[in-house]
Amino acid sequence: MAKLPGIYTQEYEPRRYLVDHQGLVRGKDVVIDERATGAMPPPERIVPGTVIVRLRGGDRYVEATSPLGDRNQPASVSALVPADAAWAGTQVTVSHAPGLGFLVPLGAQAVDNPSVIAALNQDAAFAMRYLADEDANGRVRVRTRDAGAQAYLHVLSSLQAAFGVDGASGSGADADYRVTDSLAELVEVQGGRRIPASAATLFAGHFVEPALVSLTPEARVVLARRGSIFRSF
Repeated sequence: MAKLPGIYTQEYEPRRYLVDHQGLVRGKDVVIDERATGAMPPPERIVPGTVIVRLRGGDRYVEATSPLGDRNQPASVSALVPADAAWAGTQVTVSHAPGLGFLVPLGAQAVDNPSVIAALNQDAAFAMRYLADEDANGRVRVRTRDAGAQAYLHVLSSLQAAFGVDGASGSGADADYRVTDSLAELVEVQGGRRIPASAATLFAGHFVEPALVSLTPEARVVLARRGSIFRSF
């Protein structure tokens, strides 16, 4: 059928959160969870330029400020075995990079997980950068106090059975932060029931910082690490 002559219009919403299209890195469309809340009324509308993050333990996304969202993770290393009497009098070296470690001597009282954890956390140099606790498997765990993809940790003990012959290392991880590049309506047209909705996203871009919605300091760091540039105008 031939197309009838007429006037056709299409509306475009200004992308005020972008300075320009340089450095724009697009991501796949994602699903915004129905529990997400917009920063501006109505709350069921997630406007373009909203910073979102993947749900903790899920595949959908919520606004970056939501307590349901994932967060950057620290570097973490767990011992190979629970602490016992063999740990007493040994030395643990913890480092951010090879050759730049902090040596923590364990006294005669370090004979189980609680006493080893206490000895590590009581060391002033260690406590400034790291945190010791017990993991879900009942083993001594050391984590960095900073979190994100830049975090790195290496733990070596004079007792090889504790963390292995060459020690053990771990790296932190960034949460999956993005910026929406389309509108997401989280409500049915009829009935008003909350529903999930898809949205186009950006991994990085040249952003007008004050125009971004729900931007957190952590999200800004992650977006900048991907090459984003932020301007105040």
